[in-house]
Amino acid sequence: MTDVRPTTEAEGVLHTLFRSDLGGHEQVVLCQDRETGLRAVIAIHNTALGPALGGTRFHQYASDEEAVLDALNLSRGMSYKNALAGLDHGGGKAVIIGDPETIKTEQLLLAYGRFLASLGGRYVTACDVGTYVRDMDVIARECRWTTGRSPENGGAGDSSVLTAFGVFQGMRAAAKTQWGEPTLRGRRVGIAGVGKVGHYLVEHLVEDGAQVVVTDVRADAVERITARHPQVTAVADTAALVRTPLDVYAPCALGGALDDATVAALTATVVCGAANNQLAHPGVEKDLADRGILYAPDYVVNAGGVIQVADELRGFDFDRAKAKATKIYDTTLAIFERARADGIPPAAAADRLAEQRMAEARAPRTAEVPRQARP
Repeated sequence: MTDVRPTTEAEGVLHTLFRSDLGGHEQVVLCQDRETGLRAVIAIHNTALGPALGGTRFHQYASDEEAVLDALNLSRGMSYKNALAGLDHGGGKAVIIGDPETIKTEQLLLAYGRFLASLGGRYVTACDVGTYVRDMDVIARECRWTTGRSPENGGAGDSSVLTAFGVFQGMRAAAKTQWGEPTLRGRRVGIAGVGKVGHYLVEHLVEDGAQVVVTDVRADAVERITARHPQVTAVADTAALVRTPLDVYAPCALGGALDDATVAALTATVVCGAANNQLAHPGVEKDLADRGILYAPDYVVNAGGVIQVADELRGFDFDRAKAKATKIYDTTLAIFERARADGIPPAAAADRLAEQRMAEARAPRTAEVPRQARP
């Protein structure tokens, strides 16, 4: 799955959007409410399988174009993620532009909710970077197509719980493929980013008997982990982590984590993490394979969260959602096997499987024509 890349000055975001090989989105909505300071982008990539489902990211972008490109990439990734998770949902994503620490207000979130409601259910939202359960509760006051709400407001709560669980299942599948056993016991796992998802992943790995090394840009996030698990070690930054002797590298922060320099420096032979859009540019997946590094496609293994919020639409049942997230193990194994059989990287194998499901959903169905009654 090739990400949309920044355009040249001679091009523009609209040009990129209408290039079907990079964009191909069904709908992109630009939202502005000057009274509250809201500026947002809602991108609906594909609704072949059902209403688009994906989170709302609240982030300070370097430019408005960067925000639009992020929405395009993330929404496209959600189409692939939802397809391989077996959900009857297409892909969508929204970004709110600005620093959530300084501009996020109740009135801004309510204004955003009104824009969501105007789509009539074509896009269902949930939490993402910079948004939380309490934010979804506010948005839901204006838009009923909001998931990831608190249990007291009829929701499933923090979707990070099953996101981490799904990543752990993908990691088990990678361990089975690489070392013959579906366990991380005795393996050294490095986690870059121990925030909303990463700290839950630490819990699974420690319980499984792994040796865990962590880093995060926030010192308090690292301190929370090491205080709870003194056996967990920390390094200064991601650059130090990728050079640390590891069996598994788990990017769990923002996208673009796997660039040329990182891949060249990696000591790990498995990459499996929660971050979205980990491949910095096309070709990285082949570089990983050429180095003998098994890459678990991010949108496959981090689907636990979207499985959780999708279940919320049915009346949330944690055990039912967890059982579905457990199948990430089987899906990841199937992708590794498809990659081996076809002689392609796992990322390409995952793309083919997802595209196949979306194409089948789009294919016209020939209705049976009843035979005319005889006179």
